[in-house]
Amino acid sequence: MATDLNESMVTAGSAREPRAEWRQADAQELPFEDGGFDLVLCQFGVMFFPDRPAAYAEVRRVMAPQGSFLFNSWGPVASHGFAAAFQAALEESMPGSAPPFLRNVPHGYTDPAAVAADLATAGLTLTATEEVTLTGTAESAASVANGLLTGTPVSAALQGREDAQAIQAAVTEGMTERLGTGSVTAPMTATVYLARRDV
Repeated sequence: MATDLNESMVTAGSAREPRAEWRQADAQELPFEDGGFDLVLCQFGVMFFPDRPAAYAEVRRVMAPQGSFLFNSWGPVASHGFAAAFQAALEESMPGSAPPFLRNVPHGYTDPAAVAADLATAGLTLTATEEVTLTGTAESAASVANGLLTGTPVSAALQGREDAQAIQAAVTEGMTERLGTGSVTAPMTATVYLARRDV
């Protein structure tokens, strides 16, 4: 069983992996019966939950006794080469008004103690953590810049600005200066968490 909040992601996922049953679902209101899953996985999603304890309570509700919850969360911006290069270039291009989205949301849930506290509020116990750093690869710094400029809420901050195109060009140039030309690589750090349901 696989879910996503975004219906288009469900469509894309079902096309790529038809062996799974795909459903649109809100993590804070899962459309499943109590105790139906031995294992719940969440891939880079918890950072985006508006109310994490509420979402974790839903995870607990659908887990069988002694069930497990395995999930991950990005590390701080500084530990993610692409995000760090993007945020630095954005702040240079928009002094004093650069959107903090990357720093505050995808890379803003990085303290294992805070994660453990949120889990405990929902009746889950954090049993293991592991920090993992791998090397990310992209076809170019420009492709990363374009993805982050157009595929995140940063795009909303640029809409309507007369200098939007100039900012986009400056961010792309700044990222290329930091990461290089051609195919680019950068370290990407995340923490993997394992939690269990309290009896």
